[in-house]
Amino acid sequence: MQTSLHNISLSSPYRTINNDQLNASNNESIYYIEDEEEILWKSRPDEWSDDVRMNALFAPFRNRDLNPLHYDNKIKFWKQVIVSFCDEKKKIQFDQKKLENYFIRKGKKPKCLELVINELHREKSILTSQEFLKPKSGILVSMFNKLVWSPISWSTSYLFKASNSNGESTTTFYSSSFTPKSPKSNLENSFSSPQKVKDSQIFILPNIAETKSLELLKKIQSQIVYNNVDCVLEYEKLFHLVSDTLNDQDLDLILKYLEINQKILIIESNELNTKLIKFCSNSNQNVLPLNEIELSYLKLKDTEKKLEFESDKLTNQIDSLNNDIKVQLKLGNKNTALKLLKKRKQLEKSLENKDNILNNIEAMIMSIQQADTNKITMDVLAKGVNALKEANKGVNIDQIDDTMCEFQDIYNQNNEIEEALAKSPIGNKTIFDDQELNDELNELLAQESLENNQNECVDGSFKMDDLLKNLPSVPDSSPKKSQITSKQSFSFNH
Repeated sequence: MQTSLHNISLSSPYRTINNDQLNASNNESIYYIEDEEEILWKSRPDEWSDDVRMNALFAPFRNRDLNPLHYDNKIKFWKQVIVSFCDEKKKIQFDQKKLENYFIRKGKKPKCLELVINELHREKSILTSQEFLKPKSGILVSMFNKLVWSPISWSTSYLFKASNSNGESTTTFYSSSFTPKSPKSNLENSFSSPQKVKDSQIFILPNIAETKSLELLKKIQSQIVYNNVDCVLEYEKLFHLVSDTLNDQDLDLILKYLEINQKILIIESNELNTKLIKFCSNSNQNVLPLNEIELSYLKLKDTEKKLEFESDKLTNQIDSLNNDIKVQLKLGNKNTALKLLKKRKQLEKSLENKDNILNNIEAMIMSIQQADTNKITMDVLAKGVNALKEANKGVNIDQIDDTMCEFQDIYNQNNEIEEALAKSPIGNKTIFDDQELNDELNELLAQESLENNQNECVDGSFKMDDLLKNLPSVPDSSPKKSQITSKQSFSFNH
């Protein structure tokens, strides 16, 4: 896979060479380090702060026979560091040069990573892009054998066969020149023993790549609203959707991986002049081929986009003509203003036609989208009808009528029993006059109030305020003698 160097952010400690240098270097991943900056990462090992220890770990490997323990520990250290760093930074792929730049420490690069990369590759902890994109499905391998390898083997053997003077066929030239083997043995031989890799060889971390692939698939599936048309995306929209987590190289790798595993289809549409990605609506299912409904929907959406662009362009032209007409009228150029007015009318008519076409296309798009909802609704209603039929199976309407009549009889009989039990056994002789009861109740209340007053007098619990209220008021003037005598005599006579 070709490595692109144009998506590294400006804040990165790496910068790329220019295009001429890049072409001259056969597109290799060449980086320059500015100011020898170090990349910060949380999972640094404790040894990273030990200069003596890190100098030994950064040094090239010596012969293992000299110190096997140190050799093995150094291999183990770097394998853990590489995996933990890539896991933290979500690095899906790397080459040796890029990896050395990741681990710059105090202006120094590790000089021992080539052997560590080979060891990781041998353990299948990292894979080449060809190995990672190897089909895992037995069906695909079988199709590859039948459609590719078998015809190649037959045609090659036919072309290279020769006949001797006795008419017997010989394959001496065939066997010495080219001996095709089964794809399985070829693949096994190519993956069995990793060879020495170049520092520009791209390696994939399969666990991280597979996790990212699953996350991408779930993310685009979450955007589905209408299952019949929303499973197809343009590549540009997909890249915009995931640009915050994936660069273009990683996205291309993941898309190829998903395509190999039959989760997406990558379609180059010449008619629409774009790359289309169709994905499966369910992660447990394989992707289906692009159908006529999806293709028609995409054409309608493309036409809608073009019409909207043309309508906006016409609107801008009409606005510009309005301004020009006003200017010409102010200048007194009536004929020029009239020509501009006619042109504006033509553009307005064209805009009206395009708007009508656009409305029809939008209505058609909505109908296609709604068709999926209608289909789902019909399926749900059909299942509901079947469920209701199954629930009412064995129920007879005559039996229901008989049961309801019997229920009514039992209900009426129960009411009669309750009414009979509620009747008094001694008749209605206990009925009293309400007026007599009220009079008796008032007498009881008056008697109770009198008893309370008598109790207060017996207890002597008089209140001084009540006593003062009952005394007569003080006169304003002195009484006359005649009045005193008459009152005293009245008092005595009494």
